[in-house]
Amino acid sequence: MNYIELIKNFWLQHNAYSLTVTETALYFYLLETNNLCRWADTFNRNNNKVLADLGIASPKTLSKARNRLKQVGLIDFKTKNGSPNVSYTLVNFTEVSAEVDTEVREQVSAEVDTEIIKHKQKHRDNSGELFPLTLTSKKKPPKQKTGFIPPTAEEVKEYFRGKLPDWETQADIFYNHFSGLGWRTATGAKIERWDSRANLWIIEKKQQSNGGTEIKKQNSRDADKATKARTLLDEYAAIDQGGYAGYGKTEIPDL
Repeated sequence: MNYIELIKNFWLQHNAYSLTVTETALYFYLLETNNLCRWADTFNRNNNKVLADLGIASPKTLSKARNRLKQVGLIDFKTKNGSPNVSYTLVNFTEVSAEVDTEVREQVSAEVDTEIIKHKQKHRDNSGELFPLTLTSKKKPPKQKTGFIPPTAEEVKEYFRGKLPDWETQADIFYNHFSGLGWRTATGAKIERWDSRANLWIIEKKQQSNGGTEIKKQNSRDADKATKARTLLDEYAAIDQGGYAGYGKTEIPDL
């Protein structure tokens, strides 16, 4: 046992726990006593002797100081049946530190193992599969594909809302059409996203509507051209008829 190490350890504990004057005096008294006993593992000391040597007023004060030193890990002691003779042991800081380090390592290891088990259990509960914990791996687990969930008629109407002049009618037609097909395409392929199909449906209806409008405009332009052509023909016919009528009234001069 090293005298200097014990003293250094005392002042470390003193800074951590703010030991009193009585507690400090008692520890160094026991330290010197143990030195006189040639550093025996345990040594005895009479309470009355300690009270007299340190000038401590009462056994209660001595007992309190002794218990305090034991609590902070500086000494250990044993008494038998209220005997004034007490067996003391100075705690070796090096051994205690090693024991604490071992206990801490074991505790940390147990906590890490527990967290790993919780992590694995969490993945098992969430996905039904166990993804092993690999701290160095950067690979992400594959995403789980979700099955197709058919929409309700109200969901379809909400998607069509305001996107077509007759959006309510088109929403009903769209829903009834694909619902009747079991939410499959005309070729029998399963539909994975109904909203994409609905968007294609809306675009197609808009194109059809725009195409019908253009046809109507073209027909109107053709009708205007035909009307103008007929008007011109009528004007030419009127001119021709007027010329012939005037010629018929002209007198032929004598030769």
